[in-house]
Amino acid sequence: MDATTTNAIFAAAATNTYWTSTNLGLTTQVNHDGYTYFVRLPKGSGKASIVGREGFGGSEYVDATATWAQSFPIVEAAMAATRVH
Repeated sequence: MDATTTNAIFAAAATNTYWTSTNLGLTTQVNHDGYTYFVRLPKGSGKASIVGREGFGGSEYVDATATWAQSFPIVEAAMAATRVH
């Protein structure tokens, strides 16, 4: 994946308000350019990553890891979305 797409996916994930908790960590979906990307925060600690995408041609594994600067706002969005009120 090119850097422009990766940056756009991570920026969109930092604004998502719906996250799913799995045994692998918190996961959200980002729609971009005809694909649905899956962004995951690993359980425990670690950087966010794009773990896969689905589109017209099927699904494929993607391994694109965010920088720490990209991960921090994603963590904030995930924590805000999953906070118990």
